[in-house]
Amino acid sequence: MENSPVIIAGAGIGGLALALTLHQIGVSCRVVESVAELKPLGVGINLQPNAVRELMALGISTAELDAIGLQTKEWALVGLNGKDIYSEPRGLQAGYSWPQYSLHRGELQMLLLRLFLERIGPGSLLLGHKVTGFAQRDETVVVNLETKEGHRSELMGTLLIGADGLHSQVRAQM
Repeated sequence: MENSPVIIAGAGIGGLALALTLHQIGVSCRVVESVAELKPLGVGINLQPNAVRELMALGISTAELDAIGLQTKEWALVGLNGKDIYSEPRGLQAGYSWPQYSLHRGELQMLLLRLFLERIGPGSLLLGHKVTGFAQRDETVVVNLETKEGHRSELMGTLLIGADGLHSQVRAQM
């Protein structure tokens, strides 16, 4: 199946970053997400310098990351009296070539979503469709989808990648 896309189950940080990477190397993809609308949900996370390096390789700038987070300069264990018990530098201050960031995971997901829509286009994002299973047919993978209303459909591609979270149907089937 020529020009058949890679199908990514899940539009979280992993799925969107993978889609941007595939697009960057010229591989077409479609991202399927079970929720009908992506919102900046979650908690604070730390992006280690190696993760920041990968984001920057996707063309994400320091300014874009600075807009959604803070460059982490130090990790510290502080006592009840407010005095440092132990501390160590992080990111650039620790000698890495890339910074470390503390940010909200939802804001990072929204940044990746914006870049996905700009670079790949909204036609490659299928919201409101949960991956319920898959089957391999020769060189094609057939992905079974279902909406909240119970409408079922299929999507065909060359490869299915499960980035659909803790309750992954892709992982469960494997």
